[in-house]
Amino acid sequence: TAAKLHELLLNRGVFLSPELDKEILIEEISKLPHGFNELEHIKKLVKTYDPRESTTSVSFQTSTNQAELKSAAEALKKTCSPSKGQSLNIVAKKDGSLTVEYKYEEIDLSKTALRQIDKRNVIIELRPGADKVEVRMPQNPEAKKVIESLQNELSKIKSEPIERFEISLLAITDPTLRSQFFQELMNGLRGYETDDVTKVELNRSTDASEDEDKEETIDTGFVKKAVLNGEGVNSSAIFSQLHEKGYYIGRIAWSSKPTSGIGDRINVEAFFKDSEKCCDFAYQIKGINNQKEDGFNVTIRAATAQEKKHISELIESAAENAYNIIIGSEVNEDEKG
Repeated sequence: TAAKLHELLLNRGVFLSPELDKEILIEEISKLPHGFNELEHIKKLVKTYDPRESTTSVSFQTSTNQAELKSAAEALKKTCSPSKGQSLNIVAKKDGSLTVEYKYEEIDLSKTALRQIDKRNVIIELRPGADKVEVRMPQNPEAKKVIESLQNELSKIKSEPIERFEISLLAITDPTLRSQFFQELMNGLRGYETDDVTKVELNRSTDASEDEDKEETIDTGFVKKAVLNGEGVNSSAIFSQLHEKGYYIGRIAWSSKPTSGIGDRINVEAFFKDSEKCCDFAYQIKGINNQKEDGFNVTIRAATAQEKKHISELIESAAENAYNIIIGSEVNEDEKG
């Protein structure tokens, strides 16, 4: 934080304005001489990545158990290079699941010495089931590499190829179906109903008509209202016009409240990180509004670990159901054609 950086500067007898932002403070600190231990301490303070990364889920299409998953993780652990800051911590839990924490360093030589190395980590949860392994992980490239390696190691252990399922609408080019995915997801949280739509982002298909390739300014307020009012993407006049021009929903944030009327309101965001191809599905749990007598608190608090686990399960289940609905719709359209 800026306060910690000011403290470091004060210890060196350097007094700077409290109005200065973090980047300027870091530049000033980088001009001073530092010992090794002090430099390591400062690097921890100025690491640049946001630990609140988006989450995603995939699954290995195979029947396995904790022991085999652990063996695959142990094999991957042997390939880690401590000299490059790589390590793998494996935790086998009593419920049969496995947690893998991969630590690594990201290097950017274009930055100052203090910013060149970021120490990062990804935590991946694996839950073996009857016919698949459910995987929850951050939506980032390093987590993907770990998952691909685990998949390969598990395939060696089982002596058979293993398929990986992940939500992607890459093959679905119809703007209507892409928008419908998000509507099905939003309305598919078991035990909850939509209370408000706080953000909608629209993307445009790259193969939209050349006659209309001038970018338009879209008032997403009308889109939010249409979604909130429950207007189907197949029947809404607003959506029909947007879809004809190649626009579709690529990101949506909303709040949901318990259908029972008892419980707190949850705030969620879902999107495709690659919005043009509609792949790399991800979500974020933005927080909770505590229930009060006449509604909900305005202040949003962070979700507890137990709440995150429950809400994540709801989102992942709803997303897979939404995906199956969209794939089914695509198949039906092809059959009609």
